[in-house]
Amino acid sequence: MSGTVTPLPARAGLLGAREDFASIGRAVTGASAHTRSRAWWIAFAAACGLLGVFAVTLAWLLLNGVGIWHNNNPVVWALDIVAYDWWIGIACGALLTSASLRLTGAAWRSGIDRIAETTAILAAAAAALYPIIHLGRPWVFYWTLPYPNTLALWPQFRSPLVWDAVDIISFLGVCLGLWYVGLLPDLASLRDRAFEAVLTEAEERGRSRRLTLLKAQVYGILALGWRGASTHWERWLLATRTLSALALVLVVSLQTGASVMLAGTVLPGWHDTLLPVTFLAASLLSGVGVTAALTVLVRRALGLEALITERHIALMARLMLALGLASAYCYATEIFSSLLHGDAYDRAVLVRRLSGSHAWAFWIIVVFALLPVQLFWFAPFRRSGLVVALVGVAAAIGSFGDHFMLLIVTLSHDFLPSSAHPYSMGAWGLATLAGSIGLFLALLLLGLRTLPMVSITETRRFAERHPDGRPSGERAPTLAETAEARLWGISAEFDDAGALAAAVKAMKERDLGARIETYGPVPMRRAADILGRPAGILQFLALGAALAGGTAFMAMCLYATGFDYVFDVGGRPLFSWQAFLVPSMSFGTLCGGLTTVLALLFQNRLPRLNHPAFAIPGFTKASEDRFFLALEAAGPRFDPARIEQALARLPDGRPLMVRRVPL
Repeated sequence: MSGTVTPLPARAGLLGAREDFASIGRAVTGASAHTRSRAWWIAFAAACGLLGVFAVTLAWLLLNGVGIWHNNNPVVWALDIVAYDWWIGIACGALLTSASLRLTGAAWRSGIDRIAETTAILAAAAAALYPIIHLGRPWVFYWTLPYPNTLALWPQFRSPLVWDAVDIISFLGVCLGLWYVGLLPDLASLRDRAFEAVLTEAEERGRSRRLTLLKAQVYGILALGWRGASTHWERWLLATRTLSALALVLVVSLQTGASVMLAGTVLPGWHDTLLPVTFLAASLLSGVGVTAALTVLVRRALGLEALITERHIALMARLMLALGLASAYCYATEIFSSLLHGDAYDRAVLVRRLSGSHAWAFWIIVVFALLPVQLFWFAPFRRSGLVVALVGVAAAIGSFGDHFMLLIVTLSHDFLPSSAHPYSMGAWGLATLAGSIGLFLALLLLGLRTLPMVSITETRRFAERHPDGRPSGERAPTLAETAEARLWGISAEFDDAGALAAAVKAMKERDLGARIETYGPVPMRRAADILGRPAGILQFLALGAALAGGTAFMAMCLYATGFDYVFDVGGRPLFSWQAFLVPSMSFGTLCGGLTTVLALLFQNRLPRLNHPAFAIPGFTKASEDRFFLALEAAGPRFDPARIEQALARLPDGRPLMVRRVPL
């Protein structure tokens, strides 16, 4: 299996039998053509309609205040916080799925990770709407952030509203970093295919269309000059693993931190040590469910049945079954715990959850989240894309019922009967929720039309090369073109990573006065090991930045609340560091994520939109199915004729074509 980083398991149903590097690239980059249909426009119009509902709701909210959500004195967190926690749960579940699959090296991540990361970003964007519009004056949302101001005021760092601002910014930063770094090689593929389309149109019509040229330019800028060098790939692999580890820490911190905040209160129904585990399990189930539903949608809508196979669907079903069983265990334990050793207040909350005015929320959990996943005990249901998608959506609906039950039922009635106040959902609260769903769907549909929803790189790592032994077909520069020009180096083209590695080993043993580099569509571990270029200390830089950022944020909170802006809240100690732990960890992971991305770009000398390697004839195939060996002139001993002769006499891994590359 050429072009792989490590020995990978056989396809085992994870890839179509006839798929190779080129066909995978064509399938993913050409998938957007399936969205140019009436169905896409109808779906996009419906999503825009929901966004219109949100715009009307936002205008009404700005005129009348957040009371339009039917908030009341005990239920100060109404449907807005329910929807916010629901979206964050979906985002955390999806991101944790992708990060876990990357860190464990699971073979089936090839068809899942990009969809999971996209789900996390879109769900976090939908969640970010709520803290902003909850402010009442969203245009001054930056007041929640610590920045120098004329009144010398600090934000109230003990407020969950400040935590939400820091958490959302940190989540989006880390998630976008992981998503974009993973997307870089695929953007290079889109750039090269668009550039080939420009050349084809120019040959056939005499000039290229403006839209085609614009696409090539946009993808070229977004790809940042990615060339697929072996050193690029090694650092890319390290960066994706580092970002996945940071994402894992961030997700666990967010979900358990929010639930520990609730469990730390004395309110019945919240004061339970099992709550963080229940919270995390329900969030994971909803995130995996939405990811599974979108995986089925992408597979069917974009015609990617050969890349997202029935085995991917079946494995997602197994994961939902495991999480559904974990959630059922947590709910059952919570009920039995309240019945066996809970006090009268805990049992009263349990009774209201099961038979009160909001009992429908509990039974939604049972009917939509816990029961449907039991279908996946049977193999035919696990292999059915329709069943998996419907159960995934049902799991998300059940998760919404969980957040509603947890927040509303507890807040509407605490210890005193005089404090009880009924709550009912209003039309404006539901309209806000519909608007956030519209934003999610609109962004998703745009992503389906413009970006690769399946990772080309990860999928190619499971493909056999099927070498065809033919050069890329572009003519080499003539002597007239290179005799007078200063040479950048000599390039050799291969159709197999094994042949490339053999050529690198043979050429490295000779003193040719050249710097050797390799380029290809997938990581080339053998060639990188022979060249002896380590990936660097990127992970240690990220760890240092995360520790420094988290410590600095904690120190700022302690200084502000203990010295510079003392504000007593509920008689808490001035230096109550526990209250600042969650935002400090979130900010630390953000610092680590940004450092990872910047270090990757700096070490790879990106962005660099114009590099001599792009002048190699046929180099656009380096992002498709060809491997290139470049010997760059690096001293007076550089002799093109000698290098060409050495390449022609290679005992193993003889190149398809050798070319001179002018500077």
